[in-house]
Amino acid sequence: MKQILPKLRQLNKHLSFSKKAFTKGGFRHVTNYIDGIITINKKTINQISRASVDEKHHSAIGRILREARFNQDYIENRYLNKIKYLAKGQFIWLLFDDTLVEREGKNIEETKRHKDHSSNSFITGHQFFTAIIHTSLINLPLFPKLYSDNSESKIEMARNTIDTVMTSMPLNGVLFDSWYSEKQIFKKCITRGIKVVCAIKTNRNISLQRGVWEKLSSFSKAVPETKYVNHYINEEKYKIAEYKPKLNGIPRLKMLVSRIYNEKTKEWKLPFHLVSTNKKDTPSAIIRQYNLRWIIEVYHRDIKQNLGFASSFLQKKEAIVSHAIFTAIAYAVLQLFMFYRGMKMTIGECVAYIQDKEMNDFIQEIIEVEDKEERMAMFREVFIRKTAQV
Repeated sequence: MKQILPKLRQLNKHLSFSKKAFTKGGFRHVTNYIDGIITINKKTINQISRASVDEKHHSAIGRILREARFNQDYIENRYLNKIKYLAKGQFIWLLFDDTLVEREGKNIEETKRHKDHSSNSFITGHQFFTAIIHTSLINLPLFPKLYSDNSESKIEMARNTIDTVMTSMPLNGVLFDSWYSEKQIFKKCITRGIKVVCAIKTNRNISLQRGVWEKLSSFSKAVPETKYVNHYINEEKYKIAEYKPKLNGIPRLKMLVSRIYNEKTKEWKLPFHLVSTNKKDTPSAIIRQYNLRWIIEVYHRDIKQNLGFASSFLQKKEAIVSHAIFTAIAYAVLQLFMFYRGMKMTIGECVAYIQDKEMNDFIQEIIEVEDKEERMAMFREVFIRKTAQV
C-alpha cells in the first residue's frame, strides 16, 4: 500500500514561528520532514521524500539535517516566546530528565556506553538531555541536547536550561529525579525564587541538628513507626514521615520519607525520599507535584514510538541533533494542534487522526477539481509516481 504525504495545512500553521530561520526552500524541506515523521510509517529521509508531493530528491532534506542550515537560536527564542504567551497566568513548571537511543556502528558519531537504569545494563548509543515546560493547559518540550564526551555535563545542561527559560518567562517550579539533585541546581533555583521538588538518593548526608550529619539510608531505616502518618493520594495508600533537614550546602527544606502500600503483596514498599524547597508544602502536594514527572516519561515514549526519535539512522552529529530538534518540534506541533481545537487525545491517537483526516481532505481536494485533465494530472503526479511504501 502506497503512502502519500499531503500538505498538512491545519498542522503546518503551527510551524510559522520558525519560518524566518530558514531559506524559503529550506523551510519547505523542514516542513515536509516534520510532516513525514508525524504521518509516514517508515520515517527515513528517503521515504519521506518519496512520499512528499513536492520533494524531488531526498538529498534536499538530507542537507538540511546534515549541514544544520538554520538558525537554531532564533527558533528557540521564538518558540520560548510562544510558550510564554500560552503559559501567561499559569504556574510554570520545568521538568527535565534524559533518555537513551541505542545506536551501534563505528561510523555513527558521538556514541558512547551509557548506563540504562531501566534494565540495569549498559548500551552503546546516544543520550539526550530533555526538558518540558508544563502548565495546567499544555505540555511543550524544549529542544533536546546531545550528551557525549564532547559536550557539557548533564548538570551544566540543566543549569543552562533554567537560565534560558528564565530569560523568556517567569519560572515557578522545577522537577527532576534524584540524579539531578545536585547542589548547583538547588542553589540556582533558590537564589532565583524557583521552587524545587525532587527525589534524593539514600547516599546523601542530612542534618537535623546543627553539626550532626547522618547518611539518609541509615536515618530512613531508623524512622520510628509512630512518626509515619497514613495518606491516600491518587488512589494509593501511603505512610509518610515529615522532616526539615539540611543537605550539604543547601538550606533547610521539607523532606518526606514515603512508603507505598503494595496491595498485591500486602506489604509496604521500600522508603522513597522526596524534598521540596517550600517547607510549607503538604505531603500530598509534594507527591502530586513530583508525580508530574510522569509527563516527561510519556514524552520519551511518544517521540520514540510515534515520531521516529529512535528509528532514524543518521551518522553525522549535526544530522543527529537536527533530527532530535525536529522531532521535539513535531511533538509541540501536535500539542498545539490539539490545544487550539480543545482535543483530548494521546499523541498516538492524534497522529492517527491526522493521517485519516488530512488524507481524506487531500483526496477530496483533487476530486473537486473541475477540469478533467487537471484532475487526472494531479492523480498521476501524486498516486502513480513511485512513492513510499508502508
